[in-house]
Amino acid sequence: MPLSRFVLLALLLAPAAQAESLYKCTGEKGAVSIQSEPCPKGMTQVWKRDTAPDPEPTPEQQAAQAAATEAEAARAAEAARLANLERLAERLEREEQARREATAEPAERPPTKSECTLAHEFQEATQGMPWLELTQSQRERIRSWVIRTCRDPDGPVSDATGT
Repeated sequence: MPLSRFVLLALLLAPAAQAESLYKCTGEKGAVSIQSEPCPKGMTQVWKRDTAPDPEPTPEQQAAQAAATEAEAARAAEAARLANLERLAERLEREEQARREATAEPAERPPTKSECTLAHEFQEATQGMPWLELTQSQRERIRSWVIRTCRDPDGPVSDATGT
């Protein structure tokens, strides 16, 4: 009798120990079927998938997942806090800079040179550059330009060339 109980127990447990699968089969005329038994002769197996669900996570796995989720939330909250502090610091710096600019005395502009002074400086600079190899005619044209630039616009004109 103990042997028969063992055989009966083995028969009852055998289907439970066997993982159930689904099979997708196609027939000769393109008929498709999904079934729990292997495809019969004359049909082509497209795929086979196990139907056993994934096991539930253990309490340790659940605790580890909860801890990881909590740590990620804490990292995200800290990153958001630091970003807010950085934006606040930048805004305060801009406001402080605006206050400094508003209270600062206007900067003095450097004295500007007249066109006549600039013309004379140009003429002197060209005379100090012998490598330019200016001809006498070019030197005379620069001199005439300086005279025209420095002439009083309301003053008399000496001749038709403006010299």
